[in-house]
Amino acid sequence: MSIMGLGFIQFEFHLIEDYMNHMETHFERELKSIESEYEKFHKSKEDKSEYSEEYLNHVQDSFIDDIFMFNDVYIKNYRNAQIIQLYSFLEDVLKRGCDRFAHYKKTDYKVDDLKGNNDIDKIKKFLKQSAKVDFSLLNPEWKFMDDFRQVRNLIVHHKGLIKNNDTVNNSDKKFNSIKNFSKGRFMLKNYASSDYKFEIVFDNPSFFKEVIRNIESLLEKIGKTAIS
Repeated sequence: MSIMGLGFIQFEFHLIEDYMNHMETHFERELKSIESEYEKFHKSKEDKSEYSEEYLNHVQDSFIDDIFMFNDVYIKNYRNAQIIQLYSFLEDVLKRGCDRFAHYKKTDYKVDDLKGNNDIDKIKKFLKQSAKVDFSLLNPEWKFMDDFRQVRNLIVHHKGLIKNNDTVNNSDKKFNSIKNFSKGRFMLKNYASSDYKFEIVFDNPSFFKEVIRNIESLLEKIGKTAIS
C-alpha cells in the first residue's frame, strides 16, 4: 500500500504547475504590454507641444501606476497566496496519507487524536510512531519544507515582514535562517528604509517550482520508507 497515493497527487501537481505557468505568463505579457505602450508614447514623433505639461505628466504617472499595481499588488498578492496554497497542499496530502494508513492498518489513533503545536507536528508524530518513518532519510526535502514553513508563517502572520533583532552581532537565529534559505530563491527587501526590518519579496518564479519538486520528492520518500 502506498501511504501517499502518489498517482492522483502527481495529477494535482500537474494542475498546480499549469495554473502557475498560466498566471506568470499572463503577468509577464501584461507588463510587457504596458511597457511597450509607454515606450511608444515616449518615442512618438507626434508633436506633443499641443499637450499641456500637466497632461503629459498625468500620462506618465498612469503608466507608472499601472506597472506598480502589477508588480507590487497583483503579482505580490498572487505569489504570496501561492506560498500559502502550496503549504496547505502539503499538509492536506500528508494528512490524507496518514488517515489512509490509519484506516488500512487499523491503528490505535489518527493524526487528529495526537497533540502538537500544529498539524505538521501531529503528522510527524504519527509518521514516526505508527508508520515507522525514519526522518533521517527524508532530508534534504524535510529540512527544505521546514524552512519553507517558516516563510509561510511570516506571510500568514506577519504580512511577510521579518526583523533582524541583532543588527550589531548578526546573531538573530530566526532572521539568519530565513536569510540563508532566501539565497537564490527570494529577496529580503529593506522595509520602509529600516535597517532592521525586511519584507519577503518573491521575485523568482522558479522558487515555486522548487517547492513543488521538494514536496513531490518528500512524498515519494515517505511512501518508500513507511512500513508496508
